[in-house]
Amino acid sequence: MLLWIGLALLVISVVPYIVFFIGINIGRKLEEPPALGEYPMISIVISAYNEEAVIQERVENILASSYPVDRYEVIFVDDCSSDNTRALAQEAFWKAGIDHRIVENMERLGTNRSYNKAISMARYPIVVTTDADVFFEREALERLIARLVSDERIAAVCGDLHPLPGDGSHPAQMEGAYRNYYGRMCSWESAVDSTYAFNGALVAFWRDRVMRIDDRRGADDANTAFEAIRRGYLAVYEPGAFVYEDVPPDFHRQYRQKTRRATHLIEATISNLDLLRLPRPFSRLFYPLRICMYLVTPALFFAGSALFVIGLSLASPILAIGALVLFTLIGYFWRDSTIISFATNQIYLIKGLFNLGKDMRVWESTSNKVGTG
Repeated sequence: MLLWIGLALLVISVVPYIVFFIGINIGRKLEEPPALGEYPMISIVISAYNEEAVIQERVENILASSYPVDRYEVIFVDDCSSDNTRALAQEAFWKAGIDHRIVENMERLGTNRSYNKAISMARYPIVVTTDADVFFEREALERLIARLVSDERIAAVCGDLHPLPGDGSHPAQMEGAYRNYYGRMCSWESAVDSTYAFNGALVAFWRDRVMRIDDRRGADDANTAFEAIRRGYLAVYEPGAFVYEDVPPDFHRQYRQKTRRATHLIEATISNLDLLRLPRPFSRLFYPLRICMYLVTPALFFAGSALFVIGLSLASPILAIGALVLFTLIGYFWRDSTIISFATNQIYLIKGLFNLGKDMRVWESTSNKVGTG
C-alpha cells in the first residue's frame, strides 16, 4: 500500500513539469527579435560587494560588448566592500573610457535596495541590471535590448544564464542541465505571455514601466518581472542573450547559493498572489504551475520518495537496495541528467521554504574567484 501511495505522490509532484515539457515541445515558440536599427541610450547598473578578483575583467567584458560604448552609462554601486573593489572598478572604468558613476553605500543594503538607489539616478529610459561576477557574450546586451524594444507591450527582458563554458565540475554539469530545461520553460511562457522566472545576471527594463523593484521580500529579478506584469506589460525571456556565471566548485557553496536563490524566488512567488486575478494566460496557467512547482512539488516529491522506498523495502529489500544503487550511479556517471538535476533542485526548494521569514537581502558571495566563502 505504501508503495503505491508513494508512487502516486511522485507522479502528482511532476505534473507541472509534464505540462511544461509538453508546452516546450509542441507549444508556441519565440520569434527572433528584429535587429536594432539604432542603439537606444541605456543605463547599466551593477551592485557589487567584495568582487576585487573579477571586477576588472567584468568591466573589460562590458567594453567588449557589441553595444557601442557611447550609447550607455554605468552606475556602479559598491555595497560597503571590505576589499579593493571600488578603487579597482574606478580604475577599470577610466581605462576603458566608459561613462560611469561610482556610488558608495554607507551601510550594506543588498542588491534590491542598491538597484533602487541606482535606478533613481539613471539618466536614460532603459535600465540594465547585471551582476559584477558574471560575463555575457559579445552580442548578449544588443540582443536583450532588441527584444525589449521589439514590442511596445514588453516592459522587461532577461538573458539566458549558463555555467562558464568549459567548467566540467560536477556542480557545473548539474547546473547546466537545470539551466537548459529552465530556459526552455521560460521561453515557452514568454512566447505565450510572460514569465517571472528571471535571471538576475542580465535584465533590461523601461524605467517608466518598472519604476521600482520590491526590496522588501524576494529576488530583484523576479520582482522586476512581477512589477512589469502588475502594470499590464509583458516580462520576457531572451534565449539568445547568453550570460555565464562561475558556479561554486563544491556542493557546500553551491548549496548556499541555490538555497538563497530558492528562498528569494519563493518569497516573490507568494508575495504576488493577487496577480492570480488577472485575466491573462500568465495568471491562469503559468503562475499556478509555478506555485505548484515551488510550494507543492518539493513536499510531494520527498513524501512520495520516502513512502515508495519504505514500501519497496517491505515488499522486496533487494529491489529497494538496487533502486538506491541505480539512482546513485546515475547521479555519479550522468551528472548532467535532468532527473538528478530535478531531484537536487527539490532539496534547494525545501530548504528555501524553511528559510521563509528570514531576512536574506544581504549575503556573502559564493563566487569561486572571490573566495569570501
